[in-house]
Amino acid sequence: MSQNLPYYSFKTYMSKKYGTTLHSIPIDLELGCPNRDEEGKGGCTFCPSNAARAVQTLNAQNIQEQITYGISFAKQRYKAKKFMLYIQAYTGTFTSVINQKKTYSQLLSKENFSAISIGTRPDCLSKKTLEYLEELNQEIDVYIDLGIQTLNDNTLKRINRGHDSKCSLDAIKNIKKAGLKVFAHIIIGLPNETRQDWESCIKQLVKMDIDGIKIHNLHIIKNTQLHQEYIKKPFKTLNEYEYAEELINLIRHIPNHIPIIRISTDTLKEELIAPLWHMQKGQFVEYVTQSMLYRDYYQGEFINKQNLVLPKQNIFSLEDKSKTIWDKIYKDYYHPKSGAYVQAKELFIKQSKLIQKLEKKDVELLDIGFGMGYNSLLCIKQKKENFLKITALDLNRQIIKASANLNENEDEKNILNTIYKTSFYKDEKNELNLILGDARHTIKSLNKKFDIIFLDAFLHNLNPSLLSIDFICLLKNLLEKEGIIICTNTYHKVKAAFCLAKFTYEEFFIEKTDIKALIVKHGEKLYKEDVYKDPYLVYREKQILNN
Repeated sequence: MSQNLPYYSFKTYMSKKYGTTLHSIPIDLELGCPNRDEEGKGGCTFCPSNAARAVQTLNAQNIQEQITYGISFAKQRYKAKKFMLYIQAYTGTFTSVINQKKTYSQLLSKENFSAISIGTRPDCLSKKTLEYLEELNQEIDVYIDLGIQTLNDNTLKRINRGHDSKCSLDAIKNIKKAGLKVFAHIIIGLPNETRQDWESCIKQLVKMDIDGIKIHNLHIIKNTQLHQEYIKKPFKTLNEYEYAEELINLIRHIPNHIPIIRISTDTLKEELIAPLWHMQKGQFVEYVTQSMLYRDYYQGEFINKQNLVLPKQNIFSLEDKSKTIWDKIYKDYYHPKSGAYVQAKELFIKQSKLIQKLEKKDVELLDIGFGMGYNSLLCIKQKKENFLKITALDLNRQIIKASANLNENEDEKNILNTIYKTSFYKDEKNELNLILGDARHTIKSLNKKFDIIFLDAFLHNLNPSLLSIDFICLLKNLLEKEGIIICTNTYHKVKAAFCLAKFTYEEFFIEKTDIKALIVKHGEKLYKEDVYKDPYLVYREKQILNN
């Protein structure tokens, strides 16, 4: 793994092996597929008629143009210097060995390629083909990009794959026997499959000693058989956040010596039926990376446990002797200078009337922006007549461990360590469940009402994603009729968003401190002002601000 990534990227793998990144130059040889008839009909239900040829080569009239366009594209976008020939579309070995030798030799002579990757199927690797590729591997590095898709035999039949899981495993065995490297390609989200199927697939592939893995979510492409099935009976596809969670889980099951070749795929907008994402490809990769780093997750952790070293934090003592941290990403302190304990006690606990509510009944509290945990900790420590149940949302698990290390109160330290390890805490009068992830997504999984909501975001211009009208509207359905929201941001666009969502508010501040907030309840209050908008709940912070 690189220092900046929680998984072993293909770029890192290539840099170690070749001194720089090899950029793939995708080629469509129009060899067809053994799973289609002579007219091109049939094939896997998810596969389009053009076999998903690379976007940058769609307008090329011949193979030479494909190479020229591909290299030009790589040089302009990535400043590429070294290249890998990639036989991508359809099945690269679906032709005679004589033709393979002739074709590959001609292609490799057109550019000083450092390696060749051949996309193919498990049922299209004859003994003679493997013998030839073994010979070719003596001249240039040969990688077999093997379309596994799934190892669930029921799914393989349903998608008309044309072979079973044994065929896939036998193919990997034969490729390895020939001394070739194999990259296994799998799809997450095929109909009726679950996390158990995907984990099982990964574990079997790892046992076969694969050399790399490609993972992407299912795309339903226009005019495919799968598209027709989807029209007749729509089935679940994974949105950005859902796929990210499944992907992260799988990466944690993959040994850290196996490079992750890719984690997403491209389909032209006009051809894609579902899922329709609103998160750009680069943003998705950033989200996966950030999520893993924040949570202290890393590739292979379920196999090889290791002690993680937390990054150094900029720590500051506040006026009430509590300690806070400067967040490097949001460029802000976690707490006001007056102190984390003062804010928790005088603002969140008193102004939410937590103690009074607990005298009457059990209380449900939603803590959005759990952070270093001070607010929930003090709520837990309050003497109470009834039971307090806290649901906490945050991206950053790492900061909880840092907070535990800083905290000098043994009870609080133990609670934080328990939450860090298990995402759960319970005693006679309290229970806390921590849900990790982007709150814009995780909040949708909540199916109950809350008496109190703490909305403790960073500054409005640094974290508008939790202050948009679209996010605040989600709070409307979560708040009990007599419930209270404590929002630490008093910016005019935030006030306007609460009003537009049919809330009313009062401004609160403590004299001679930097503590202020909005005390929000159900109701209506006129306020004419523009608001932050995040209609798909996926935009980057800068995108929300610019919009």
